[in-house]
Amino acid sequence: MKPRIAKLTIEGFRAIRRLEIDSLGRVNLITGKNNTGKSSVLEALRLLASGASPTVILDILRLREEDDGEAEKPPQAFAEEGLFPLCGLFHGFPRFSPKSNPILIASQGGRCDVRLSMKMSLHRRALGNRGKGKQVFPGESGAIAALDVDDSSAGSRSLWLSSFSDRDFMASQARVWAMDEPHIPCEFVSPYGGERTATLGTLWDKIALSDGEKAVVEALRIIDPSIAAVSMVGGEGPRQSRRAIVRAEGLPRPVPLRTFGDGLNRLFGIALSLVNAKDGLLLIDEFENGMHHTVQTDVWRAIFRLAKDLDIQVVATSHSWDSIEAFQKAASEAPEEGVLIRLTRKGQDIIPTLFREDELAIATRDRIEVR
Repeated sequence: MKPRIAKLTIEGFRAIRRLEIDSLGRVNLITGKNNTGKSSVLEALRLLASGASPTVILDILRLREEDDGEAEKPPQAFAEEGLFPLCGLFHGFPRFSPKSNPILIASQGGRCDVRLSMKMSLHRRALGNRGKGKQVFPGESGAIAALDVDDSSAGSRSLWLSSFSDRDFMASQARVWAMDEPHIPCEFVSPYGGERTATLGTLWDKIALSDGEKAVVEALRIIDPSIAAVSMVGGEGPRQSRRAIVRAEGLPRPVPLRTFGDGLNRLFGIALSLVNAKDGLLLIDEFENGMHHTVQTDVWRAIFRLAKDLDIQVVATSHSWDSIEAFQKAASEAPEEGVLIRLTRKGQDIIPTLFREDELAIATRDRIEVR
């Protein structure tokens, strides 16, 4: 069966001037030195899968501390010398200009062929019209800076850049766009995904008392075989945050998952996101964070198995040689193809090199550098 995304093209996004990755597999691991665009590829996939949803854009900005925090400023006419809230998304961190090169993200040759472009523009805002406004030229009175999104499946729309500082307006825009189904169901595990289990409550609610819950428990038992059950509690009152608790053999009562250490919490986030990504896409940034090398092969085996059973395409990143070796071992045992993609920078260009299972087996056997 074809993967959902077979060929990925990214232009003008973050540090990526142009990048083409051909022949993605069911489970993919991206490696490379710092500043080669590994995390940017995951961000581009999130934007493509969601059709550049405002919620996803905000989350991407917040993870890199590029948003305006909790500022609550009303939308104002755009000043050319003012800050451009989304400059970090565009290649070269440009100042705002409708003449700047757009961002292009496209999927071809798979089960979900989508083309998404994002460019800067100036409009007069028209409220209540699905973000559509009248385009104007720089210097015109009342000009509002916008991000124009052209989506091959959902059409064109605009997001006012000043609304990133207006939480109420941003929330209303997000609700309007949320009525559109994403092109691909997509779950993202950040490098810090195990730090706060409360953020995983929504994902837990979707799979509680189902086979997905059993799969999560089985995954946790890779690290600690004594674990018998897991659940999310709390959240009933205004100050009650949710937390994960586990029941384990030898313990008189359930205890917080956080007491079991970072590795188990990292695995909880990965497993929970995996079962929620059914029929879609799972993205994992810095897979190995918090996990000892001795358990990584079994974790990859679980990912390969569930990716096939739940029809999920997985794209992960890693700096770790241990993670690469574990990935190769699991890939060699799986009927679904695993692909390792090494990104290297040559001047302003980022070059991908793909290693399939047989090539990766030789590379790991001979300790050829593929990071």
